[in-house]
Amino acid sequence: MPSVGKLGTPEEPVFIFDEGAPALYVDLITELEVDENDIVRISFGAMSRNGDGQIKAMIAVRIRMPKSIARDFCRALTKMQK
Repeated sequence: MPSVGKLGTPEEPVFIFDEGAPALYVDLITELEVDENDIVRISFGAMSRNGDGQIKAMIAVRIRMPKSIARDFCRALTKMQK
């Protein structure tokens, strides 16, 4: 059964449903661009080392978001550092 939360305002609530999406570990940004429609494209990879010592990175997740959400994300990260 999914867990449910709520964000937003009383006038415009946003109901959040969590059906158990996996938590992915990443340690490399492989893409960071803004396209012509102001959509921010971010991809993350997870690095590992082969038995022969070669480092490789597998793409773990690709995220697309409006530039306004990317700004909110940056502000939230900045607050976390304070």
